Amino acid sequence: MDRRSALFTLGAAAFAAPSWRLRRSSPAQDEYEQWMRDAGVPSISMARIEGDQVTYLSLGVRKAGEQARVAPDTVYAAASLSKLVFAYAFLDLVQQGRLSLDRPVAEYLALPNPGDVRARLITARHLLSHSSGWRNWRNTTTDTLTTTFEPGTGWQYSGEGFFFLQRIMEQVTGQSMAQVCRERVFEPLGMTRSSMASLESLEAYQATGHNTEGVPRASFGRATLIELRKRMSERGTTLDAARVEDVEAAMQAAEPRLPVLPNFLAPNAAASLLTTAEDFGKFLRHLANPPASGTARAITRDMMTPQVRRNGALQWGLGIGLEEVAGRPVGWQWGDNPGFKNFCCFDPAKRSALVIFTNGDRGARVYERVVRAATGVDHPAFLFV
Repeated sequence: MDRRSALFTLGAAAFAAPSWRLRRSSPAQDEYEQWMRDAGVPSISMARIEGDQVTYLSLGVRKAGEQARVAPDTVYAAASLSKLVFAYAFLDLVQQGRLSLDRPVAEYLALPNPGDVRARLITARHLLSHSSGWRNWRNTTTDTLTTTFEPGTGWQYSGEGFFFLQRIMEQVTGQSMAQVCRERVFEPLGMTRSSMASLESLEAYQATGHNTEGVPRASFGRATLIELRKRMSERGTTLDAARVEDVEAAMQAAEPRLPVLPNFLAPNAAASLLTTAEDFGKFLRHLANPPASGTARAITRDMMTPQVRRNGALQWGLGIGLEEVAGRPVGWQWGDNPGFKNFCCFDPAKRSALVIFTNGDRGARVYERVVRAATGVDHPAFLFV
């Protein structure tokens, strides 16, 4: 069986009927909803994987003041949970020999700051594990992307690093990052409402983000998105096919006051994933239940191999944070975009996983309580996010 067939077989395996079973020690769902009201978070949507069984919990509304309820197939902005999907697709290309983890990235593309001598040592391994020394994001054109330590000797979260790998992926494959993720992750796993690009077809199912007061947030970059859709339509293709240079040109035309920097561009390997609890649950189920051998097993192994230590409780693998729960290594990631706060984790040893999406700026306060109540686990990661 080839790689795509094996991946599809695992992803398409029958799920249990959607349900949610509260533990006896957990509060009732009305207490979850009270936490949401107190925090000004209109909704949560959660998928939990235990072996082959997937259960769901979706509470609240897609937008404050409106009646539409959320469901497991409601679309949320995944924020930095995007990094897991991108890392998986990138490592798939590594397994095929098309990309290298240990070749200096300057050999693929010119560095953003060629005068930074230390940056010439940066590899994809450093960027995927946040050990390159690059900052998270630049926000003005006067910001320089300069390493703050020798690559591989420290940890510093860097969305810029993932975006640089996006550029490399697009150069090597000749495809957009969104197309690569669709072909290597979404389609094989049956993730039909997931995209790295803000497809118009998903808008009818999307939850709206809310601020700390529970008031709906305006969508950032809407003018650029509309311009980009128009340009891609004129080419007879979809937004999925937009590459970095396409987004940059659309922004310059639609919102010339914005700096053309990675933090303002989407599709974005670090943060632009749109997905559902149902879809992302399929992805986590795949990570928590890898086959005994083959590409998928190798990718999961690489993701879960520690590369750098963050503190006494946390390390980082390739594209994912690592914590220890009951003596077992657990992969995790948090998402933090304006209006959306999310959390996921997976435990290959127990074949278990969990993802929870929220559409409010105080969502982390809610998801921490829900995860603790529903699972009995107080994740070390909660002390960090």
